Amino acid sequence: MTLAGADAPDSTYLSAWVGLGGVFLYYLAAAVLWRWAPRRPIPTTYEPPAGTSPAIAAYLFENGRCERAFAAGLAALAVKGYLEIRQRGDWFTLKRLREPDDRLAPEESTALSELFPYGNDIYKFDERENSRLCVAFYKFKDTLEKIAEPKLVSPHRAIWWIGVACLVFLVLRVGPSLSFATNLTTLGSIVYLSIWCGLGGLSLVAAVRAWPSTFKRIATWIPMTRGPRHPLSWIDLNPLWLTATAALAFGFLASTSSPRFAAFVVACTLLAVAFLNGLKAPTAQGRRLIRGLTGFREFLARADSDRLDRANEVGVTPEQLDRYTPYAVALDVEHSWGEEFTEDLIEMIQFGRVMEIQDIPIPVPSYEGSDAEFGDSIIQLRLGRK
Repeated sequence: MTLAGADAPDSTYLSAWVGLGGVFLYYLAAAVLWRWAPRRPIPTTYEPPAGTSPAIAAYLFENGRCERAFAAGLAALAVKGYLEIRQRGDWFTLKRLREPDDRLAPEESTALSELFPYGNDIYKFDERENSRLCVAFYKFKDTLEKIAEPKLVSPHRAIWWIGVACLVFLVLRVGPSLSFATNLTTLGSIVYLSIWCGLGGLSLVAAVRAWPSTFKRIATWIPMTRGPRHPLSWIDLNPLWLTATAALAFGFLASTSSPRFAAFVVACTLLAVAFLNGLKAPTAQGRRLIRGLTGFREFLARADSDRLDRANEVGVTPEQLDRYTPYAVALDVEHSWGEEFTEDLIEMIQFGRVMEIQDIPIPVPSYEGSDAEFGDSIIQLRLGRK
């Protein structure tokens, strides 16, 4: 069995990379156009904008990302007396204290309901066992996006899909010029290769989003660094597993086609994902809320940041959360317990997305040569957790 087929001509790759650069400039121009606004002085405010929940605040400040918003929503539930959060080592325990009611924001009510289905009142999870947490996050994300889009944030999906269509065209332009090592004449073979490409892309995206949290924790151990030190745990290995899975998947693609083609697919994937949120931009009403939240963040940073960092120990849930703690988590002001809790959730959610594809049966394509007897076999793609 050969490791790769004949590669496409240099001229084909040159035109493809030029096209990729054109898509990048198209995305960049659109992002700058939609996000540009004249700078004006922002007065300090002492309360968050009326009707703005911590989750909405985080969603606006994170430009449409929902992981920090989810952590802020859970902190808000704890402050309001609906939820108890406890941490012991790598394990987290959530205990429902009250049923959701109309006092809660819609996204908070959704999270509370999904975390405790079937009348359960206690939920324990860690970096290995957190499937219900991921389900609750997706439901929370859907609810939050329905509230924020397009009233507060416009996703500009049409612009993004035009760019994606161009990227797909570029990949398809290079693909037919390759001579694949495998026999891609059957539907099963095409599905097999597509699943590996999807696995590589999903793992790569999750790794890119999870690595910053690990790097931030490692950075707290650098000498002369101000702020509390964040303990390292097994969860910090998740980005490493994700990176290894992406390397394995795209390595398989490279061995089946060519390294240059695999590198081009990786570049297209990263570009599309980078601008999935990069093209999101606040509406006029969203900008007004961001201005108010920025002024409130300035107040929290000056008045409460040091106090919260001293009062809250990293890795240990405070006995009593301050009423502004959810907003401090949402606006990235609290850098002890809240930040550690947020980073743990981000890594669990990103890792859980990749784990969802385990146990998928994948038909193995038939190979020419001595390996032909494996043509009709079936393998199970299992990314087991050790």
